[in-house]
Amino acid sequence: MKLRSLLPALAVLPVLPLLLASPPAPAQAPAEDAETRTIVVDLFRHGASKTPLAVPLPEGASDQAREFHAILMRDLELCGWFDLIDPKAFVEPAEAGLRPGSFRFEDWEVPGASGLAKTSLGASDAGGVRAEVWVYDVPGRRKIGARAYSAGRENVRTLAHKVANEIILQITGQPGPFNTRFAVSAQLGGNKEIAVIDFDGHGLVPVTKNGSINLQPAWDPSGRRIAFTSYMGGNPDLYVADLGAGRITRVSARPGINTGASWHPGGGLLALTLSPGGDSDIYTVDAASGKEVARITKSLGIDVSPAFSPDGGRIAFVSERSGGAQIYVAGADGSAPRRVTFQGSYNTDPAWSPDGKTLAFVGRDGNFDVFTVEVDTGRTTRLTQGAGDNEDPSWSPDGRFVAFSSTRAGGSHIWMSTANGAHQVQLTSGKGGYTSPAWSPALAW
Repeated sequence: MKLRSLLPALAVLPVLPLLLASPPAPAQAPAEDAETRTIVVDLFRHGASKTPLAVPLPEGASDQAREFHAILMRDLELCGWFDLIDPKAFVEPAEAGLRPGSFRFEDWEVPGASGLAKTSLGASDAGGVRAEVWVYDVPGRRKIGARAYSAGRENVRTLAHKVANEIILQITGQPGPFNTRFAVSAQLGGNKEIAVIDFDGHGLVPVTKNGSINLQPAWDPSGRRIAFTSYMGGNPDLYVADLGAGRITRVSARPGINTGASWHPGGGLLALTLSPGGDSDIYTVDAASGKEVARITKSLGIDVSPAFSPDGGRIAFVSERSGGAQIYVAGADGSAPRRVTFQGSYNTDPAWSPDGKTLAFVGRDGNFDVFTVEVDTGRTTRLTQGAGDNEDPSWSPDGRFVAFSSTRAGGSHIWMSTANGAHQVQLTSGKGGYTSPAWSPALAW
């Protein structure tokens, strides 16, 4: 079947270009903001000590402000860095203000706050919505920083994500994760479709709508394209969706499987699993034309699930060459392969951390669980245990979180863990049917 006849069946929604928001207007700083940021949280010790943070309702608590506040609080809860103080413990009088000198730090010492984030939400000059956030160090009785953001009235959720990111940045000195999205394989209308969702599990937008089985999405380094495998033509073929153009192209339709694509960091190559002679091996193809570039593995055993390292110099993959599925790492051309997992007889789905030092992977120990292994030392850490099947790991762009699919809540959902497994939260909700989360690069709002 020719690609031209396939594209109408894909029924790419016209909202696809909206997945790639245009660059946002620069964050506005209230005139008083001139201080140097204070680091309150040790970002590298997740779960060891959470900072008590108070986040009162925005000034002028309208229904929209309450919605904004609820989204903001969920974001801050998901990140795992804060112990959010119950508003019932707040003693500050209603007339207290947002800015320095308009409230008493003593009122926030009573509930035990170390950090304080005060916000306001109101109309912008352009007819949209404007939010301010002022962040304070309560024990030090000083302002850490302040910013203002504007958005259309329909974009309160995005505005709340921006403010959550700003609070994290002001308190930790590191950017938050809320300007990222997941590409997932989602159960939609009885089919497995590729979709994109916001970090917090909301805002689902289908990428495909072809009524078939669509699996294994993978973002390109720019965050503008998603590679995936689809059975829509009766064979597991590889496609690339250009989100900005709303266009999907079939890249590889060779006999056998065309699965498990991984983008080279340069964006021009895809590594994938092909089986032209019945035995699966790793190949690279041109991401635009699908033309074969190189055959990476040539062992007698099955080789699948390639993953380029962040610098493009190495490739991880799964091989049965030693009997049973294990993770191997080789040069990007397949040279000098070496085994990096030795515990258990079934290890698969390797995913590189952004610094190139660690691989997340799935091991079978009764159920399927997520582990990490340091590539140079072999040190292995278990992230999940005794909570359903946990698969499809994917790292956040900053390397501080790992997302995965889990059946622990009864249906398959997307969960997130800190890189050491200390803080695990469910991101998607509903009946379930979300698998293969692929974490996007940091995106323009």
